[in-house]
Amino acid sequence: MSVAPDVRVHETADEQCAAVADFVVGELRAILARAPRATFALTGGSTPKRLYERLGARHGRDLDWTKVHFFFGDERCVPLDAPDSNFRMAHDALFAPLGLPRSGLHPMPAEDPDRDAAARRHERELREFFGDGATFDLAMLGLGEDAHVASLFPGERSVDERERWVLHIETRAKPPPHRLTMTLPVFARSRTLFFLVGGATKRDAVRRVLEPKDDADRALPAARVTARERLIWFVDRAAR
Repeated sequence: MSVAPDVRVHETADEQCAAVADFVVGELRAILARAPRATFALTGGSTPKRLYERLGARHGRDLDWTKVHFFFGDERCVPLDAPDSNFRMAHDALFAPLGLPRSGLHPMPAEDPDRDAAARRHERELREFFGDGATFDLAMLGLGEDAHVASLFPGERSVDERERWVLHIETRAKPPPHRLTMTLPVFARSRTLFFLVGGATKRDAVRRVLEPKDDADRALPAARVTARERLIWFVDRAAR
């Protein structure tokens, strides 16, 4: 059964960023109060970068970040230190300011020239880490103007994947073409999943996902995202 979305609208991007930072800290603290570790799947993009910078600069003492394991919903097939690497962005904005150990970071092996093998290797890592139950305590997604999530683009076969957790895809939808991406089944195992969406250019995609009018809207990747317990949308007024 799909989880009904909880939509939270903030007047400005700054208010949104502050609210989401407080939400993330509160969620992770609650998880660590009852478990020895917490898991958090990150996403790329400029709006998430602002969130990571705020967490790194203002919330370093709010919890024991060394007990949080970080994963990525997708990654471009570039070196991890490349300017357009999601890992590089998160490292510079969040991991380095918090002084996190490498043992808690789980980047996708995007540098491997055998990309299909890299996807399967990362999937094995995830399955060994999580077992057969839930995956992430907290997972975060952005939203493309075409309503793609991670590197799951409308009309591509990867959106229909039901067994694999990680895929190598080659897409014409957005450069660079080669990417590793988690699939909808692994996101659906997350306990809490939230979208972070901002800007007027995302308004049409938000409307189509949250207020679908036809089967084409319901088939969009973002419209097919669910979670085990909670699905939350944090959007600013420009996007809603």
